[in-house]
Amino acid sequence: MGIIFGQLVDDMNDTTCAAEQSDPFAYEGAINDKVLKLVYIAIGAFCLIYIYVLSWSLVSLRLAQRLRTRYVAALLRQPPAFFDARVGAAAGEVSSRLHGDMTAIQAGTSEKVGILIASISFFVTAYVVAFIKEAKLAGMLISLIPAFLIMAFIGGFFMQKYGGLASDGIAKASSIASEALSHVNVVQAFGAAPRLEAKFAAHVAEARVSGIKKSVIAAVQAGMLYFIAYSANALAFWQGSRMVVEAVTNPGSGSSVGRIYTVVFLLVDGSSLSPNPPEKREKRAN
Repeated sequence: MGIIFGQLVDDMNDTTCAAEQSDPFAYEGAINDKVLKLVYIAIGAFCLIYIYVLSWSLVSLRLAQRLRTRYVAALLRQPPAFFDARVGAAAGEVSSRLHGDMTAIQAGTSEKVGILIASISFFVTAYVVAFIKEAKLAGMLISLIPAFLIMAFIGGFFMQKYGGLASDGIAKASSIASEALSHVNVVQAFGAAPRLEAKFAAHVAEARVSGIKKSVIAAVQAGMLYFIAYSANALAFWQGSRMVVEAVTNPGSGSSVGRIYTVVFLLVDGSSLSPNPPEKREKRAN
């Protein structure tokens, strides 16, 4: 799609900059041909994305169901000492962890696997096309890779850390609530409700603090993503404008506005290792 957009930019640029147009319908025909290609790409993308999302979603559901069955079977084979040593008195933590872990596995093996495959292929193809179109500009923008990787690794580390703490706090609070509600008569008989409520509130507060920290890290990471992308846009258009000027003064250089746009369009998206939604692409193109 980036290649066709670059060709469209060149066609429209040639049309508007030409002093005399011998055959204006030829320009219209060339542009219409590329528009039709974009429509075909959209239809193909719709079909292929639908297939891989449906396929991986079914795979994740079946995998989670099999793991859930084996998980419960393995727990039922354990001796009582296992639960005393591992989970203590909070027996409800087992069911809470079962639900949370299976949900995480299902989310990680659903359409995200297809997105990962598409992202890697898009990343490789984007740099191949960029180096073919404008090797000098692509070499400058290769600095996007370490910038995005550093941001992803640091942000992912802290998000995983605080996400795990929040999950632990919720699991402990859920186990206390489950045990208290299932043995409410014992709790009332011994007057343990205030102590259990205090423990529940403490675990929920820990999960809340960890969740806020995770949200702050996610917000900073998203902001850095756009900061790096727009900074790369600024660098690319600055250097690209100099290349276009050189191409105008020296027609044999081979650079053009469309080729510059193709490199910028592909590399900024490809280096982020995630296919951007259509509205982001449209905003960047505008």
